Amino acid sequence: MWLTGGTIAAIRIVTLAMRFALTVYVTAMLGLVEVGQLGLVQGLTALIPAVLGMGFNFHMCRDVVSDDPASRIAIVRDRMAWTLRVTLGAAVVGLFVVFVVGSSGITPFLIVAILLAETLAMDAYLALTGLRMNVVANWGVLLRTAAWVPIAVIGGLADAGLRTLDFVFACWIIGHAANLAMLCWVLRRRGLWHRWKSDPPTGWVRSTVPGAMRIWPSDVALVLIIYGDRFILSATVGEEALGIYVFFWTFANMIRTLMQSAIVTPSLPLLIDLYRKDRGGWLKAVKQLGIAIPATGVAGSAVLLLLIWLGHRFVPQSNFPWQTGLAVLVFAAVMAGYFGDYLSSVLNSAGAVGAYAALNIGFAGCLMLAIAAGALLGGVIGATVASLVTALMFSGLKLAVIGRVQAPGFTLLRERGP
Repeated sequence: MWLTGGTIAAIRIVTLAMRFALTVYVTAMLGLVEVGQLGLVQGLTALIPAVLGMGFNFHMCRDVVSDDPASRIAIVRDRMAWTLRVTLGAAVVGLFVVFVVGSSGITPFLIVAILLAETLAMDAYLALTGLRMNVVANWGVLLRTAAWVPIAVIGGLADAGLRTLDFVFACWIIGHAANLAMLCWVLRRRGLWHRWKSDPPTGWVRSTVPGAMRIWPSDVALVLIIYGDRFILSATVGEEALGIYVFFWTFANMIRTLMQSAIVTPSLPLLIDLYRKDRGGWLKAVKQLGIAIPATGVAGSAVLLLLIWLGHRFVPQSNFPWQTGLAVLVFAAVMAGYFGDYLSSVLNSAGAVGAYAALNIGFAGCLMLAIAAGALLGGVIGATVASLVTALMFSGLKLAVIGRVQAPGFTLLRERGP
């Protein structure tokens, strides 16, 4: 178990480092406008799988859990076949819209190909997780999101004609092709390919529709909480202002990602077990993490803000932007949002699924309205302040609900089970 955990941690660190390198490269060699455009596409790669996923993956990653992965592989096949049909239909609609509005060039085709591949890849990632192939799942993330970055960077540095987002997108598609090849190899290597081809239809998609529809809004809400701001800003502020915002957000999100991997995700099984067996111990652990997470976030933010300032001040070739007020606000908003994510995990550990879903959906809706109003009234600064205030308000609401679930007789909004 420790070997597996260490391998996954190493893969995630490499993935994060390569994503960081991509941000630095695009900022220095392409410009802040391109940083914003890349950020929009990255946001779409999170949003589209949630929208087209229709809540099925929430159930799939549980239903495929088995001591015999071969007995569940047909569920994955049927799920991905459904996804392929839906995404191909969406791709046709998207390209038709592009044709109607008169966009030209290869860029729309590359973006549609990336979104289609990301949607299928998300199915595969969650299926592999449910099948307990966690290392393979994380290798897939590395291949499709980061392993291609050196090709894009070296190509751009070697040939000025390749310093374009189109070349970056083309390399991204190569990463997806490598991920697909790896998945096919794994199916054959583990003896699952025969069952994939020969097992009869399971009817899983049809039987899962009611449950999927209930979780679908929450899935979309969780993505909007993280990425919805950039879509609103793209319609309300200039391209360079969006690029500056995405630049600071990318650095802040590095801390968020590291804390999720190092602190919150490993703690969730422990919190679930403590809630069932020792409410006092559960509450103590919740408080300890509630102190450690903000402290780690503040320390990490200070280090990265200093790094950005040093790059701006002493390495002009980096093209790093610097706006003190905006930088601090973006980091504060991302950290406040992440603390809210942690509180959602606490509710999850207590089985308060109803409260968890309702607060996520409510937060997403209020956050989008607040950011839109803030952007219209005060540009990027106004949107960031609105994001920070909304995140703090909903963290307060989650704390209030957590205060109720610690009571020994708590049953309201609780998931059935032990």
